[in-house]
Amino acid sequence: MLPSILTVGNLSRGFNRLKIISDTNHVEKLANFRSAGLATDEKHPYSTIAGADRWEDGLPSQFSNTPPKDARVVICGGGIMGAAVAHQLAQRGWGQHTVLIERGRIGEGNPWHFSGLLGELKPTHSQVMLAQTSLELIRDLHAKGLPTGWKQTGSLNLARTRDRMTMFRRMKSQSVAWNVECEIVTPERCKELCPLIDIGDVVGGLWIPNDGVGNPNAFCHSLVQESLEKGLTVAENCSVTRVIQKDGRIKAVETSKGTVECVYFVNCAGFWARQVGQMSEPYVKVPLHAAEHYYLHTKPIPELGEKFPVVRDLDGHIYFRENDGCLLAGGFEAKAKPAYEDGEIPVSTAERKLLPDWDHFHPLLEELIRRCPSLQNVALERLSNCPEAFSPDCKWIIGEAPEIQNYLVAAGMKTVGMSAAGGVGRAIADIITQGYSTVDLHELDISRFLGLHNNRKFLRDRVREVPGLHYDLNYPFHEFRTGRNLRMSPIFPALKEAGAVFSQVMGYERPAWFDKKNSTDEKGSPKFRIATTNGFGKPHWFDHVQSEYENCRERIGMSDYSTFTKIDLWSKGNEVVDLLQYLCSNDVDQPVGSIIHTGMHNRHGGYENDCSLARLSENQ
Repeated sequence: MLPSILTVGNLSRGFNRLKIISDTNHVEKLANFRSAGLATDEKHPYSTIAGADRWEDGLPSQFSNTPPKDARVVICGGGIMGAAVAHQLAQRGWGQHTVLIERGRIGEGNPWHFSGLLGELKPTHSQVMLAQTSLELIRDLHAKGLPTGWKQTGSLNLARTRDRMTMFRRMKSQSVAWNVECEIVTPERCKELCPLIDIGDVVGGLWIPNDGVGNPNAFCHSLVQESLEKGLTVAENCSVTRVIQKDGRIKAVETSKGTVECVYFVNCAGFWARQVGQMSEPYVKVPLHAAEHYYLHTKPIPELGEKFPVVRDLDGHIYFRENDGCLLAGGFEAKAKPAYEDGEIPVSTAERKLLPDWDHFHPLLEELIRRCPSLQNVALERLSNCPEAFSPDCKWIIGEAPEIQNYLVAAGMKTVGMSAAGGVGRAIADIITQGYSTVDLHELDISRFLGLHNNRKFLRDRVREVPGLHYDLNYPFHEFRTGRNLRMSPIFPALKEAGAVFSQVMGYERPAWFDKKNSTDEKGSPKFRIATTNGFGKPHWFDHVQSEYENCRERIGMSDYSTFTKIDLWSKGNEVVDLLQYLCSNDVDQPVGSIIHTGMHNRHGGYENDCSLARLSENQ
């Protein structure tokens, strides 16, 4: 049942008018926006921020219907990520050697929706550094008078449970080292910060005063505007059709308007990053799949005020913020709906907009009304169903592709693209201009994926689970429930029979612990069980692991190393020993039959990995 205040008929009629908008007629497009009752800037129907114009009075000189025949860097995708990479390269003097190619028009990717949330406290230090860089860039552009939609509102994260407060206290402790200002607050203080909320079931919160909101479309245009002044070339209405490599390195990019020879190619194609990855030989895997994502817009609410904070009720899987005097709300449901399951993503923005599913959104709507009871008396404008692309582990995809040298990827930013764009753009520019990033991108590196992660069925199954991770409790040793039993060792059946409870590493199923209790089904056959922790205290599997440890220490144990990567290194002479002596921390020149545990280093002496070297012969 929907609340009586929802004017569903009006909403669906307005939606249908939006759906049939022509992409070829600006005047007709603007008229349709007005008839649907949507706020718009006359110069730029994709933005509600005044001044974020689309150069309707004529294209700047660096805009071109035909891209140049050669460039140093070609960027595919004129959304916020492509604009951020181009901006960072232009700031380093590479503007005249960089071409930004966009299939449609710059910044038009998702004109009708955006959350625009800007927060700096992320799960890891690397992500925090990228977010802080992006916030610094947004504030800098705002100070110059360029449109970004930036407003420092602060963000209030609410907790309903003791475990959530434990998580907040951990975040607070980490924030000291990460230079993020935040504080643990009482329910009463939460009410002071946001009088609209009900705190009957709230046990506390985390207040981050320097967070804010912005407009991704305006931010994108401002980045491009600054880059154009430094020589960037932009080709709109131009599609990449093929990426050419020679001897394992980028050679050229074929487009619908000619071929561009280049040294670097950057895939910032957003929704289409996976398809662009398939335009080369060999394919570059960019595992992404779209899921439906909903934004609820209310009519204006006078009492909100511009400093209304971003509120995240994480245990309710919802968030809401002020947007032009209205409330914009959304959430990350526990089980999402895949979009475009046939793998074909519509090219035009209008066709990409999906019908709203009120039944699917209803649990989030109930949570919104629970947190803000006054919403029952507020008129709603519309519910937008605007898909977002997610990676299999819900993290960003950044770095140089392992398949082709000088092929870089920046994709999978989801709804937080504006929070990440400036930092990720700088990281990609670092890799291009100096060969490495000053931020450790290990957890976000594209090389963490295998070919199996790019399988469409796997992605379709996984994307049902991934969005909900945004607001789930971040317990240690998290295990996915979908995309399992992909790779098994030869002794997998024997491990199941022995009572193994499995974790997953690079698609491999390997035992986390053994427990014979409840290890068989009703027919007596061994069950496949997935490891769980679900707590911050002493885990329920502690005694099982303790027993295994004692047996291995005092008696004998056997480990299945199928999940470990094996690399066979050999040479005719002593070259392999000399190479490893240079790369590794420890002395590898040990007797044949020895196993040496060591680390391998980069050019700066930092650790890239740790490994075990087994000396099979003098030079192997």
